[in-house]
Amino acid sequence: MSTNDVPGANPANNDELAMGCWAEHDDGSLILVESTEGDRVIYSMFDLSKSKPVEYRDAMPKAIFEKTFSYDADDDDGGAPGVIWTWHDKTPFPWDRVIKAGAEDGPRDVSAEDTLSAAARVAESLRLRGERISRDLGHRAETVVRRSGGIWDKLSRALAELGK
Repeated sequence: MSTNDVPGANPANNDELAMGCWAEHDDGSLILVESTEGDRVIYSMFDLSKSKPVEYRDAMPKAIFEKTFSYDADDDDGGAPGVIWTWHDKTPFPWDRVIKAGAEDGPRDVSAEDTLSAAARVAESLRLRGERISRDLGHRAETVVRRSGGIWDKLSRALAELGK
């Protein structure tokens, strides 16, 4: 039997939140409980509306998870009105839906940060941003010439002549 309450959230349902419990939404989204560790729930949410399904993984305290994903028609205690998930705790997760939606074989990234390129991670860590580079190189040539001398003096004069 399915319910709109997270298993274990409503004592009248006589059920318990555990690994393998899952929920579906009318838009095709799915939630899979991967683990319940102490007072924490580790879960994955699958967005099947994309051309290639996207999996979001997260963890949250059990009490908050129950409020967030249980239907609360009146919302007098912080639940989410209008967001209805249908929970299942006695049937297997529908992997066939995920596979038919276009999920591919192979490794998956642990987090969204892992999908960033090395350059993007470095830029982000240094808080860099892309800007246009000035094409006025005359000041750079003068700096090099003063330090180096010799052939650089000749190059500096040639660059100065070109700039006129």
